[in-house]
Amino acid sequence: MSHTERSDGSGPPVAQRRWRAGAVGGLVAGAAMGGVLHFGLGLMPTIGALVGVETVLGGWAVHLFNSTLFGALFVAVFDRPFFAELRGDVGGCLSLGVVHSALLGVLTGGLLLPAAIAIEGATALPVPTLPVPGLTASFEFGAVIAVAHLLYGLVLGRVFAAFTLAEGAIGWLPIDPLDQ
Repeated sequence: MSHTERSDGSGPPVAQRRWRAGAVGGLVAGAAMGGVLHFGLGLMPTIGALVGVETVLGGWAVHLFNSTLFGALFVAVFDRPFFAELRGDVGGCLSLGVVHSALLGVLTGGLLLPAAIAIEGATALPVPTLPVPGLTASFEFGAVIAVAHLLYGLVLGRVFAAFTLAEGAIGWLPIDPLDQ
């Protein structure tokens, strides 16, 4: 246990707090990432279509559910003694969040998304037309997806730090996440 974690018996046990931090962090990060995907590319109906509900609301529901699960996966992967030193400060948590989101981008974009498209019988991802169609649109699509994943990782790491580290607390929050 890091010297920065609260171990005075107040609040939930450290392991429970980490799982909660991962899930809440994933949800909050998913909302931030979803904003980029929705307002930058209009992708929410496409995300919903992956489960048969091609609506903005369906896309948000699927995205936030997956984001929360991926936040819990963050804890499952990085709540190991090997990563204890990185989890011990805000910068380390941010780094772990970015690594996690980069791996998720590769996994979801390179494996899960193509598999879902194949299951649906489609031949390509219905990429929305951006302001400049053609090669530039493909670049813009990739850039927005990359920024969205980077934002997810940064927000996940920051929320995780706020809920698990004494010096990671966020001053403007009306509650002390360590007491939750």
